[in-house]
Amino acid sequence: MVKFLFVGDFHLRGNNPRNRTDSYPDAAKEKLREVFKIAVDRGVDAILQPGDVFDRPEVSIAVLLEYAEVLKESPVDIYCTIGNHDIYGYNTDSYSRTSLRLLEMLVPKLHVIRSASDTPIYFERGKYAVYLTATPYSRDMDIDGYGYGPDTEYPDKDHIGVHIAHGMLLDHKPPFDRYSDLYKVDTTADVILTGHDHLGYGIYHRNADDKLFINPGSLLRMSASVNEMERQVQVALITIDDIKGTYDAEMIPITVAKPGDEVLDRSKIEEEKERQYAMDNFSALIQGHTGNKVLMDINQIIDQVAAEEKYSPEVVKTALQIIDSQRERVAV
Repeated sequence: MVKFLFVGDFHLRGNNPRNRTDSYPDAAKEKLREVFKIAVDRGVDAILQPGDVFDRPEVSIAVLLEYAEVLKESPVDIYCTIGNHDIYGYNTDSYSRTSLRLLEMLVPKLHVIRSASDTPIYFERGKYAVYLTATPYSRDMDIDGYGYGPDTEYPDKDHIGVHIAHGMLLDHKPPFDRYSDLYKVDTTADVILTGHDHLGYGIYHRNADDKLFINPGSLLRMSASVNEMERQVQVALITIDDIKGTYDAEMIPITVAKPGDEVLDRSKIEEEKERQYAMDNFSALIQGHTGNKVLMDINQIIDQVAAEEKYSPEVVKTALQIIDSQRERVAV
């Protein structure tokens, strides 16, 4: 029997998001310690996490060391991948210069899976080999459903593949294009663990091909939306029977998480609605003049221009590298 505890995005930071009324850092540490207690009580083999460990690529040394000391308390190894907030611009090559990289060096039990083509991590047990892989966030994530399975083959015929992905896998159609459909996405993995979407979709068993999809939602609340206010903060316990080759999951609530209306302030929501309304009007005006769909993401704009002008992939790659380097300079 192999057991994993899957925890959503952390978004660790040293100050409060604008909608939090309590101490966000204190809440983060308290929840992490409850996660560790659950890991002990349930006898898990490892804690899994989908990325966005930090809320930005670079945090202060004081904040980094503070969270490093807490993470060192973990009773088991922690395996995660790289989220979009952990790196500069979508550029996974910038990982070596980030706070997450330094955290990995400071916390021996923290292991960051940097590529979907990395050799699967092997959990030796019974008849079925249990393998762990992950896909970090990149500009390719969610393009034609990419990201929800390893870019490598499993070594054993009899295996159960567990794959972590920092991608926007959803069980509904959102008001944006950059996402993947939970019901249609193709994968060679058996258990697919996703983050990025903070609300989560819980546990979904796709009967057609016996795939298990899980997103418990983020560990901490960052916004004061109605859904976030009402959301139960929880983690997922995954149990794999490596003799029979079966797998299942259950949600476990985080008991130290306070009700949303006690820690979140909705007074800024109306301001945000007005801002979004202005942006929508602006987009509509541009679309009225151009007749084309308005893209607000610079990477999508470059992709569209490249397709229309038939630029080579090398030109597109160079342009994105220049943009990523400028993003990094601004972030620093």
